[in-house]
Amino acid sequence: MNKLTIYVAKTVLVTTIIVAVALMSIFIIITLLTQAGDIGKGNYSTLDAFLYVIYQVPGNLYLILPMSALIGCLMGLGLLANNSELIVMRAAGYSIFQISRGVLLAGAIIAIFAFILGAYIAPLASKQAEFNRTVATDDSSTIIANTSEELWLKDRNDFIHVNKNTLTGDLSNIVRYNFKDGQLTNVTTAKTADYKDSQWKMEDVTSTTLSKTKITNQHTSVAIWDSLVPPKLLKVIGVNTRYLTIGSLIAYIQYSKSNHQDTQSTELSLWQIIFQPLTVIVLMMVAVPFVFGPMRSSAMGFKFILGLMLGFVFFIINQFFGPLTLVYNLPPFLGAALPFMLFVIALVLLFWRMRE
Repeated sequence: MNKLTIYVAKTVLVTTIIVAVALMSIFIIITLLTQAGDIGKGNYSTLDAFLYVIYQVPGNLYLILPMSALIGCLMGLGLLANNSELIVMRAAGYSIFQISRGVLLAGAIIAIFAFILGAYIAPLASKQAEFNRTVATDDSSTIIANTSEELWLKDRNDFIHVNKNTLTGDLSNIVRYNFKDGQLTNVTTAKTADYKDSQWKMEDVTSTTLSKTKITNQHTSVAIWDSLVPPKLLKVIGVNTRYLTIGSLIAYIQYSKSNHQDTQSTELSLWQIIFQPLTVIVLMMVAVPFVFGPMRSSAMGFKFILGLMLGFVFFIINQFFGPLTLVYNLPPFLGAALPFMLFVIALVLLFWRMRE
């Protein structure tokens, strides 16, 4: 790897970061304004709204990263062209393909970052954002702690443990501990819980009452609990493929297939995570023919608008093919791969025309 490749890659990375920060600032302002209406609802404060915006940054950054990479690459190469550095490189005997190695290196770095962001950081951060917001706006006395496997809840004098399997999204093996004056007075267990008619319907319930003199057991097939956790919180805590990391996503697909459940939308999410980093590289390489081609002398503002338009086209195509494969029951792989393949074809044609 020579100094020229590193220099081109560094220039493109710097301009991409500048573009990403600029676009991200707009997203932050818009997100904060949308949260302003909920401030004061329940315990939702200005600080909570600000934290919500911060937690949403990884997800929004992942969304705009392909467009940022394309615009950043166009502007970075355009900057080199305006400073006549590309002309010097060409005069020194470097081919367009040799100069493009710097773009490819920058694209590989951004693609790795995009994969980590989309596969791990963004889902967890978005889940935490929605969880915090829902708890704050609910104005509930319930305190909740959760891991990927289970839930712990505190509701007044009760501590509730839910041995919850996130692969199914069902509440199962619930244990409710009731304390009075610091003493355990009752333990209630239930095999499953189902929310109906604004109440929790517990099945296969066993209640054990503890006193100083005796312990009594009572078993009922069905019992009603008025409080456990708001259902809207379960939508955040439970299985939502938007909040699953790539490992959990694969496990969820395998589990669903073993239970003969439809997995098309989940598989589409998985393939999109895989193809998005590859598409970032292709979009950045698309910038090369525009800079070395007939528009090499165009203004920086024009390159920005061009990148914005191409990025928007990619976003529309990506949003169109995904649902289309689900509607017509096509393989989810196609929904994620077709936008990538279209831009690969466009890239090949652009490079071919540039050689003529």
